[in-house]
Amino acid sequence: MKTNALNWLNLTIHHPPVAAEAAGALLFGEGAQGVWEDQPDSRGRTVTRSGFDPAERARLEKAVPGIIATLADSFGLDPADFEWSLTLEENHDWAEKWKEGLAPVVVDGRLALAPTWWPVDDLPAAGRVLRLDPGLAFGSGHHATTFLCLQFISELAPQARRILDVGAGSGVLSLAAAALSPAAEVVGVDNDPDTIEVAQDNAAANALADRANFSARNLGELPGDFDLIVANITLGPLTTLAAPISALAPQGGRLVLSGLLETQAAEAQAVYEQQGWTASRRLIRDEWAALMLEKV
Repeated sequence: MKTNALNWLNLTIHHPPVAAEAAGALLFGEGAQGVWEDQPDSRGRTVTRSGFDPAERARLEKAVPGIIATLADSFGLDPADFEWSLTLEENHDWAEKWKEGLAPVVVDGRLALAPTWWPVDDLPAAGRVLRLDPGLAFGSGHHATTFLCLQFISELAPQARRILDVGAGSGVLSLAAAALSPAAEVVGVDNDPDTIEVAQDNAAANALADRANFSARNLGELPGDFDLIVANITLGPLTTLAAPISALAPQGGRLVLSGLLETQAAEAQAVYEQQGWTASRRLIRDEWAALMLEKV
């Protein structure tokens, strides 16, 4: 954070519990340095707090109503059920606070994730444990869509030879694929240079820097024939990118789509069916969905 380490801007949003994970994703997308949940308020609403540079106050005052409108629209909620505030805090421990809710995540017996600060002697038992620092990128394995994608990757990556991660974020999906498929070429792309740096750091920390390549290249710049493509973004970008994503897959290629609410899954499926895909499976976790499709 480019400011006095003792000063930070606390953006607090009170909202219905169903929107908790989506709120975190949107706040990270706005550039939060950290996001964490506090105790529910007197009305039973989730209290999501996030830390920003104090210089961001004016921008956030304009952005937060849009965040709330997006959450309300996505979950069919009344905007009046949301409250928010911005306060300047003086607490040098703020950057550690958001880490408290990031415990290890066990995907299955083959794969688990743990924060870089988690004690080595308390790591979960799994074939491979990835150590991750989400940093400014959203993707620690805790969000439902990330977890669902990891479940599909654990199943599909070992058979793949070229794997593409669209919207790589922290690199968690790319690194999981690289760890589970040592012979595969793994490419992660993201249009945010900050997330590319986080992903590269995570790759180095897991001795996978030579196995997963991260860049801000456009999809049109990539050579095709990825037999596994994973795109954990949101419905809007998934729709926009349907044609360029599909152009990179051969017949028989597999595609995992997420970043979708369960209510949006059918729409995303229809868009990709028009590009020559057929849906084979759907996973649901909380209110989120992930689709697996095959190129025909």
